[in-house]
Amino acid sequence: MTFYEMIDDLTLALNRQKLVVFVGAGVSKNSGLPTWGQLVQAFAERIGYTMEGRLATEEYIRIPQYYYCLDESPGHEAYYSLIKAMIPEDIKPNLLNQIIVSLRPKHIVTTNFDTLMDQVAKGYQVIREDRDLLTGISPHYLLKLHGDIRQPAKLVFKEDDYLHYSETHRLMETFLKSLLIDHVFLFVGYSLNDYNLKTFVSWIDFIAEEMQVKQEMHRNYFLSSSLHAGKDYLRKYYEGKGLEVIDLYQLPKCVEEQARIVKLSDELGRRTYAVLELLHR
Repeated sequence: MTFYEMIDDLTLALNRQKLVVFVGAGVSKNSGLPTWGQLVQAFAERIGYTMEGRLATEEYIRIPQYYYCLDESPGHEAYYSLIKAMIPEDIKPNLLNQIIVSLRPKHIVTTNFDTLMDQVAKGYQVIREDRDLLTGISPHYLLKLHGDIRQPAKLVFKEDDYLHYSETHRLMETFLKSLLIDHVFLFVGYSLNDYNLKTFVSWIDFIAEEMQVKQEMHRNYFLSSSLHAGKDYLRKYYEGKGLEVIDLYQLPKCVEEQARIVKLSDELGRRTYAVLELLHR
């Protein structure tokens, strides 16, 4: 698909109230918060974990688990305090948070712990845990899949949290999987090697395979910054699993020019904003 064909498809889904936007740590980075990798690196440094180059996918959840196991403070207070110290509650939302809400997608889903989306998502009921879904009355949800920094003991961060997720978050996982049937997913602020992205894509791929509708099923989309580094094999990998990749470093010239005037300090944030702005038209 061409760039503008993908934009048209996303716009159609948006107009039909069938668009679900997933928000990753790359969005919060524009407010000065750490990426997932930077958060994990802080834990690695404190336990003397030696990293050779970039972290492998499984290390993102295993390193926090190592720290947790070594932490002998009452109630693992040191573990939770470190997370809270790196994600303060008083950080202000940025332009990406604002434009995502202004699009008015059917639902917004985030794996971030921070409160940035909460602050701007007016008209969206915040869902932080299963029990919130049982009292949900809004047509629009902000689903915080991995919890909220204001409830640190319920965060999904270390390996055990991920391994037990299907049991501890049964309703949230079931609800999210149900949206796969007839909603288009747009992933913003994730890397192509992100553990969470791979989990969501595996759900999409499994359902398409099980129902034997892989060729007919609607496409989902991902705004990526990874392909410019010569990783076209990742594009083919994800396309094979029903995810169209929009390369943020291969944008049409007019979109590139628009990105230059966006008032964000991070180049990737500016490019992301310029793409999302096209969905308003």
